[in-house]
Amino acid sequence: MMRLAALWTALLVIVALSACKKAAPPDNVCNYGPLPASSGVPAGQGGATTQALTDAYFYVLDAAGKQVGSAHVNRVLPLKPGQYQLEVNHSVHTAAVESATLTKCPTGGVLVKGSTDEYYYVFDDTGKQLASAHVGAGLSLFQGSYQIRLNNSTSAAQVQSGTMANLTTGTVSVDAPTDEYYYVFDSAGTQLASSHLGKPVGVFAGTYTVKVNNTESKADVHADEASNIPAGSLVLEGATDEYYYVFNTAGTQLASAHLGRPLALLPGSYNVKLNNSPATTSVGTSPVTIGSGSLMLQGSTDEYYYVFDRAGTQLASTHLGRPLSFLPGDYIAKLNNVSVPVHVEVGRANDQQTGSLTVKSSGSGQYSVSDSAGTQLASKQLNQPVSLPAGEYSVKVGTNTRTVAVRSGQTSAVTL
Repeated sequence: MMRLAALWTALLVIVALSACKKAAPPDNVCNYGPLPASSGVPAGQGGATTQALTDAYFYVLDAAGKQVGSAHVNRVLPLKPGQYQLEVNHSVHTAAVESATLTKCPTGGVLVKGSTDEYYYVFDDTGKQLASAHVGAGLSLFQGSYQIRLNNSTSAAQVQSGTMANLTTGTVSVDAPTDEYYYVFDSAGTQLASSHLGKPVGVFAGTYTVKVNNTESKADVHADEASNIPAGSLVLEGATDEYYYVFNTAGTQLASAHLGRPLALLPGSYNVKLNNSPATTSVGTSPVTIGSGSLMLQGSTDEYYYVFDRAGTQLASTHLGRPLSFLPGDYIAKLNNVSVPVHVEVGRANDQQTGSLTVKSSGSGQYSVSDSAGTQLASKQLNQPVSLPAGEYSVKVGTNTRTVAVRSGQTSAVTL
């Protein structure tokens, strides 16, 4: 009788141990139940499935990180009993699979809504990128905390099983009539995105800085709203193959462009320079056009002329026969230290012809050219010409001196 009681007790222990072995571990995501008769899972195995609101696949990895299977969400994947990692869009949850048991692991998700044709990205709490989707399309994820980025603007998302975390974005844009780009920065000065003028960028709600040609403005963006920043434009017109430059009032260069090509600028006061000739202008939201003229000294030699302002500051230089554009005003052109007053008007070319002289000799050496006051202006090798504005000059070779008249467009030759 005692032996029978002992056997009965042992049988109860075995049953209890068997029941404990089949009990699923505690899990705040997954739940466990019997396999449906239609699951087609082989005897001795169990099954796993993820439940999702989007069209996705889940992947199963063993304890060593090796993928052992995959299936469409809401479908059963047969698996041998054991511990596995389930992945949906690289979000991970650890779950157990038991024989003749169905492990059901529901997901939640995130959905970023907005009006732009862009993509958003999902990161875990370590900063690792998990997945991406087009704005307006949802992503299934296991419950947890995530960071969502759209054009590097960020928003936190707390995902719960069975529900979609909905995030709504706004837009920012800079509107101007030029073929250029604007840039978006966060409050720390980090560039987040860029786009063509007039094309909006989707961002999460917040305060941003927008820049175009290094001019800047604040932009307050709210969910489901458009923040459009109007800009104006500035163009300096001219007939030469040169560039103009734009500075702020503190003297910092902001941008440059070829003459005739407009620059988009946010409203403000600016300084413009063309061959260091200056102008000050205000830009609003309408186009601003500034005109220029040009000057040129023409000559027959391979020499350069120089242009100065009325205060004597050198502004620019170039080869004889090449024009220089300037803002309207009075200037002084110099060729071989001879000054020529020049007046520049908008839309007009002020071209001045010079002459040249040559000292011919059968010997070698140099000759010098001086003005009527005896100031030496230039020197050259004998038999080589020198260009000069029209006038009378003194040439000297050794102790021999002669006065020579130079006429525009002509070459004067003397023998000493």
